[in-house]
Amino acid sequence: MDLRQMEYAVAIADELNFTRAAARCRIGQSGLSHQISQLEREVGALLFERTSRSVRLTPAGQTFVACARRVITAVQEMHAEIASFDGPVRGRLRFGAVTLTASNLDQLGLLREYQESFPAVEFTLFDVDGAEAGTQLLTGDLDVALVALHEHQLPPGIAYHLLRLVPLVAVVGRRHRLRGTGTAHLGQLADERFLECFPDTGLRTQVDAAFKRARARRRSVCALRSAGDLASLALEGIGVTVVPRPVADAVVPADHADCVVRLEDPQALAPLALAHRDPAPASPAAQAFLRLALARLPGSGPQASE
Repeated sequence: MDLRQMEYAVAIADELNFTRAAARCRIGQSGLSHQISQLEREVGALLFERTSRSVRLTPAGQTFVACARRVITAVQEMHAEIASFDGPVRGRLRFGAVTLTASNLDQLGLLREYQESFPAVEFTLFDVDGAEAGTQLLTGDLDVALVALHEHQLPPGIAYHLLRLVPLVAVVGRRHRLRGTGTAHLGQLADERFLECFPDTGLRTQVDAAFKRARARRRSVCALRSAGDLASLALEGIGVTVVPRPVADAVVPADHADCVVRLEDPQALAPLALAHRDPAPASPAAQAFLRLALARLPGSGPQASE
């Protein structure tokens, strides 16, 4: 087998259609079918189950395509690294991030500066969070990720650079009984309509951990991705929520600041960190991004934000 055949198999796996895969690979459909048949003979297993109406991967095909993706990525990174010895940084960067406006970090400025500084890099941004980000870093689907997790909440083999650590706070409505109390125990929210962030996100992980420490349950009535939306709904009395302090400060007007209630739990903290596979990323594009990010987003450690 050769690299070209691997690229053909990956294209079919992505498209699940021989016609579209052939167009993507700039090869005739009959030629593509011949190459895949030859590949299957060399591998000794059927990679695709195909009928006149559908194409799907066999278990052997799933394994082959996953390995082929890693091989293709490694070859691309090798070419980019060699090319970077005698010229500008090239290659591609796959960056995963939580919601870009969900913190007081200038993530948008970082991305703009990186693209301006390294225009030869093919930059791809993915919306990932929580355990998904850690998994994709280990598999190589992401090079660097901005995660809202503590280091112990990531799988082994991930390098971790803490950027911010801010308190979690409760946001309640204008007529809520806890408004103006200043501080609350999570047990006081047990019977409330609780507004959640999506499962498997960093924020949800921290909120789950805080309720577990408080030995309290909550009655969830919705799940949204945006922490800012949760805070806005809570302020309108739709329910109550727990979000990072910078999110609450950005949403709640100054004249309703007493609708933001501190939690008694000193461990109820929301982290924001850069993560990548340990050790440092191999590709020059990822290494350049990491250097820029750590220089541009300083101030690791606690940020009181009270």
